[in-house]
Amino acid sequence: MGLFKVQQPLSLKQQAYEGIKNAIILHKIPPGGTLFERDLSESLGISRTPVREAIPLLELEGWVKSIPRKGTFVSQITAVDVEEVIQLRRALEVLVIELLISTITERDIEQLNEIYVKQLEYVQDSGQFISMDKDFHIYLAHLSGNRRLINLMGTISDQIRWFGVSALNLPNRTEQTLKEHAWLIECLKNKEVEKAKEAVLEHIEHTREAILSSLSLGD
Repeated sequence: MGLFKVQQPLSLKQQAYEGIKNAIILHKIPPGGTLFERDLSESLGISRTPVREAIPLLELEGWVKSIPRKGTFVSQITAVDVEEVIQLRRALEVLVIELLISTITERDIEQLNEIYVKQLEYVQDSGQFISMDKDFHIYLAHLSGNRRLINLMGTISDQIRWFGVSALNLPNRTEQTLKEHAWLIECLKNKEVEKAKEAVLEHIEHTREAILSSLSLGD
């Protein structure tokens, strides 16, 4: 008889890592902001030891930078960072479309539309809105059936969320995002591969423009 795996609870170090990273992504700790172990442990409701253990993991992934005798700081977001991540996202998402287009089912479209409808509910909540945006694109990646591609998309999506939270404050950006998602769903429903690739590339380009605009406004 087959048994389901019991999902293990996150270790305290992993809880600290996820909690701090999420705070960075949502700009609760802004770019350039300082990490204070005591504040973080109090906010997370855990001791300072797992917080201290999580910081090297965050630094390894580029989320923070430790400077001897000064402290640990959230990395800054630069235009170069944005361009590099956008280049990767273009290549990955076009590949996702190419892989899923021949196997996508009506049920898959329904699931994708459910995520879209859920995102509609969070137009006034940038944190939840951008979290649903990640769910939308990660679900597409899952439909590709390529595990390595799914993992790469997860990493890229976290960075895009970090870059894009401020961009959602630009006029009409959330509405534009929803229109772009709706168009992509329609292309996938009709199995129009070239139009679907065009839709996803246009969405990524508008995301790029919005992020760079928000960066310039923040300077």
